[in-house]
Amino acid sequence: MAFVSAARQDSLSDINITPLVDVMLVLLVIFMVTAPMLDFRLPMTLPGPNPQPPQPPESLQLTVRAGDVFELDGALIAPAHLQQALADWRARTPDGVLKVDVAPDADYQSAATAMAAADRAHIEHVGLVEH
Repeated sequence: MAFVSAARQDSLSDINITPLVDVMLVLLVIFMVTAPMLDFRLPMTLPGPNPQPPQPPESLQLTVRAGDVFELDGALIAPAHLQQALADWRARTPDGVLKVDVAPDADYQSAATAMAAADRAHIEHVGLVEH
């Protein structure tokens, strides 16, 4: 036995397109407003290529050996005169690079003395040489 409903309603299966039209109109307005702004260009001049590469900065080699022995570019120098020699070099080449080469058998105190002398001479670019 089948039950049949007396008040059978036909369902409406059509799609309501009103929200779809509303969304499309809003998108149309947005694109109409933003489209003229896409062509906006900011006038600017960009730098051209550099004809010469920059010169590498001048460097000075400070070698620290065992027994408080210091060498500036191969010339022996006394620990008492190290700071003044570094200050004179910095005055001649303010953007120079000091390369500190510490021998493996050198004392820690000797290396610290060399680094402190470079700091007191106000040398800004100090690098350690790797063995």
